[in-house]
Amino acid sequence: MNEEVFYKVSYVVAGGEHPGAIINMDTRPEEGEEVMFDGRIFEILEVMELMPPVGNFGFLHATCRYVRDANGDD
Repeated sequence: MNEEVFYKVSYVVAGGEHPGAIINMDTRPEEGEEVMFDGRIFEILEVMELMPPVGNFGFLHATCRYVRDANGDD
């Protein structure tokens, strides 16, 4: 059985310049990818599994850094 996994991701911004966010995601975030929340773009530096998936739901922690403010093209 190949179930689709959904993720609850806790994003922590390095340096404490932003409080971060908790976001439900359809795909697992990967290091080097960019994520947008609160009108800003962040680069993912590290992704860690907080606990093994429960059913089809995974819990992840991601550390990221601020890159730039989002614009209409993002």
